[in-house]
Amino acid sequence: MSVLTTKPKFLYPKSRMFPFDEVTEKIVKGLEKRNWSVPGITVDFHTYGSGEAKYRRVEYVHGENFKLYFCRPQGTLPSKLNNTAAIHELWIPNEELTVYDDGSGPTYFLYVGDDWNLDKSWFMDSIKVHSKLRKKPRKYIRYKRDLRTVNELIYDDDLGREYEPEGDEPRRISIPEMYNRFKTYLEENVLQYIESFPEEEAVEEPAVELIHYEGPWKEIFSLCDYDEKKRITQGMNDPQKLTPENRHAYFGRGRRLVGLSVQNTCNFSEKAYDGFIWADTNPEAMNYGCLNKQIKNAMGSIRDDFLVSIILKYANDVYVVDNALFDETRMSLFEQIAPRDTLSDEELNLAYAERAKTLIPITEYKGGYKEPLVLICRELDFDEINWISEDVVKRN
Repeated sequence: MSVLTTKPKFLYPKSRMFPFDEVTEKIVKGLEKRNWSVPGITVDFHTYGSGEAKYRRVEYVHGENFKLYFCRPQGTLPSKLNNTAAIHELWIPNEELTVYDDGSGPTYFLYVGDDWNLDKSWFMDSIKVHSKLRKKPRKYIRYKRDLRTVNELIYDDDLGREYEPEGDEPRRISIPEMYNRFKTYLEENVLQYIESFPEEEAVEEPAVELIHYEGPWKEIFSLCDYDEKKRITQGMNDPQKLTPENRHAYFGRGRRLVGLSVQNTCNFSEKAYDGFIWADTNPEAMNYGCLNKQIKNAMGSIRDDFLVSIILKYANDVYVVDNALFDETRMSLFEQIAPRDTLSDEELNLAYAERAKTLIPITEYKGGYKEPLVLICRELDFDEINWISEDVVKRN
């Protein structure tokens, strides 16, 4: 069985730290009983874990006047990962609440703008920080726990960087009353709405369709470190001697094609922000000295490296990019900024973006790239690793 077809175990909210924990569990299970399809409500999922120990949970439940974000730890899984299926952030009309598993917090925001219907998307989807310092409109008050009491929050002006309450706006918030408001709203306006729709017969989620690789390169090359070499070699010999979460041949730390700070000015695929195994297509890379320097930068560690040969079985989540666009754009920028000889971060980001716009699935690649690199955005099966060099390859 391919690691790609490993079905994640679904995790439900089960924590009972807060009064609204139970109702958020009922919301998740109510949506599941309707195949995650209720008019006016969108559901997003998150899958994490590795190898044969993968997990799936609801990440967001979003409606017109509410939003729920599930990411609070609620215990440890057999793989030693956190079970993060509990509710973490909640938005209801005029209010936002964040709760934590360690007993700290909560953090609370009260909307004090003039038009909730106009501002609700902003309120539920934005990061609210230092609005007074940044001279942003006064639309919220931030509250934190008052350490002198157990059951109250006090407004937090963050050393004058946030707005203070005005007029009859509360300077203190009762925690039990606030928790109950959230619980009541979710019961009466979300759960009851979901349950007003009939339950449906469960629809089995389709299995991952394996796309057999028929690309132009029989063998591609990358780098791994000693611990990865040891694990993958064991997996190639007998994967059952590895723990379930280690039964995969992914290596490296997943280097992005563009950093999150790079603006998408070139209309490149959002996939460019994901992490990849970077691989060279040049057969001369077998001697390491000819390995593309971008591969060394992307995959190298502070420890010694081992050369890896990959023979892809599947084209799923495998991409091709033309690395030549990076150097060509960079050299063109140097000509434009002369006599200055150092690119700013913004200028260098233009080179990253130009390269990123060449990113395409390997199934769509028809040739023509000057300097093609293969970027792998999935776990590899052990039999997709052809060999790992026995000797350490030192950096040039």
